[in-house]
This record gives sequence, structure tokens and C-alpha cells, in this order.
Amino acid sequence: MHRPRTGGLFLITQSALNQEMVQARIEQVLQADGAARDVVQYILAAKGKGLRPGLVLLTFDLCGGQDFEEAINCAAGVELVHMASLIHDDIIDQSELRRGQPALYRRFDTQTAVLAGDQLFAAAFHLFALSTRRQVSAVMTQVIQDMCSGEISQLLTPVRTEASYLDYIRRKTARLIGGACRLGAILADETPQVEEDLREFGECLGLAFQLTDDVLDYRGEEQVMGKEAGRDFAEGQWTLPTIRAHERGLISSTWFLSDFTSLRTILEEFGVLGEVLQEAASHIR
Repeated sequence: MHRPRTGGLFLITQSALNQEMVQARIEQVLQADGAARDVVQYILAAKGKGLRPGLVLLTFDLCGGQDFEEAINCAAGVELVHMASLIHDDIIDQSELRRGQPALYRRFDTQTAVLAGDQLFAAAFHLFALSTRRQVSAVMTQVIQDMCSGEISQLLTPVRTEASYLDYIRRKTARLIGGACRLGAILADETPQVEEDLREFGECLGLAFQLTDDVLDYRGEEQVMGKEAGRDFAEGQWTLPTIRAHERGLISSTWFLSDFTSLRTILEEFGVLGEVLQEAASHIR
């Protein structure tokens, strides 16, 4: 399938259409019968923002890619990887909400959620395997390995320094976004240098995305975010705001035993949250 290239005036309309095509492809590969169908339908009902598949298609278009059907397959695969990782993350973190509804393991049970996440990973690699470019599966396999190793390291040795935290979020969040951007170049048969440039761009975007999310955990509203505000605090998760505040002596190492409102006030009044947003902005630049 070849697609006519679009101008800037049609970008928003084209983006919405692309998202619908990605969603339709995901629904097609996640067919299930019986009780499993209820689980799949619950997963599909919680649609995300489509950032990662959107980046696959945008970079594909940027590089002058032609085989749009292959790009849709890979974009859908990237979103399935993201969805699967969220299901497993919610189990590990014991989260209550995901995208405005109870987390999958809360709605059903932990065993069902683990298997559903595995099903999504399998569906993703089915789509990657359809690509005529063998590099697609290799890149995404490495991305998932990096994501998993980052989470395992965090579980066994939780990060408490800025350097280790930035390494963790690079693997946890930025690698997948970088991989999505790199896939666009691969599918357009671009040079290795362009692949690397777009991967780096995506990882910078991913770091900014995660750091902004860290700030929103203290500033955001649950109704807007679709997940609990203050979740990092409730779970005692060290993120860049608390790491920096602790290194400056503003909070103790047992900050998670304090009051959330008091901690938020310290982070705000001493400018820590604003600094982290500036750090995010530097990655965007």
C-alpha cells in the first residue's frame, strides 16, 4: 500500500486517521474467544495517546517511506509492546488505575494480567515478523531486553542517585521511544547515520517525557492524567525530584513516611519541580 504524502495543513487529520488504522490493526491481531475475549476488550477500551506508534509513522514520513502498510504493522507492534509493559508495570507497582480505569490485574487477577501481557508481546512480534526488513525484530528485541534489565535492576537495587536514575529511565522509558523513531528510518531504508540520529532524538524525547511525568506526580490531577496523582510518593519511589531534594538536604531518606502535601510544598517552594521541568526542556532542545 502506498500513501500520498501530505502537507502541513492536513497533518492533524492524517494523524487521526493513522491512529485509527493502528488501532484497527491492533484489534485485528488481538482476536480472542470465550472469557479471553472479555480481557482483550477491556485492554482495547483503554486507549492511550498513541505517542509511540505516531513517532514510527512520523519518522517514516520524514524519511520518505513508501510501504505504508508495513509501517502501520510496525507502529501497531510498538504500541502493543508499550501496552504489555504497562500491564506488567501495574502488577509490579500494585497500581490501582491505568488510563482512567482499574488496572487489568485489579479488574481480573494477577495471573490473567501476566498472561495477557505475554499475549500482547507475542502479537507485537507477529507484526514485526511480517516486515521484509529483518532489522525490525532485532531492534525491538534489544529494546525489550533493555527495558526488562532496567526494571530488574530497579527491583533488586532501587536507584537513589541522579546518575543511576537517569540510566534507569533511559532504559525503562526512553529506549522504546528511541526504538520507535529508529524503526521509521529502517522502514524507509535510510542510512545507519539517520537511524542513529532519530534513535537519539527519540531517547531525548523519552527522557523529557519521563521527567515531566515525575513532576506531574506531584503537580498533576488524577482526572486529567488517568492515573493516581502522588503514586510515586505512595510507593516510596525515588524519582529525580526527591533525589535532588535529598541530595540538597531538603528532605530525609525517609521522606516517604512524611505527609504528601508537606513534601510537595518543599519540592515546589525550593524550586526542585521547576528545575526538573527545565531538565526535561533541555532534553527537548
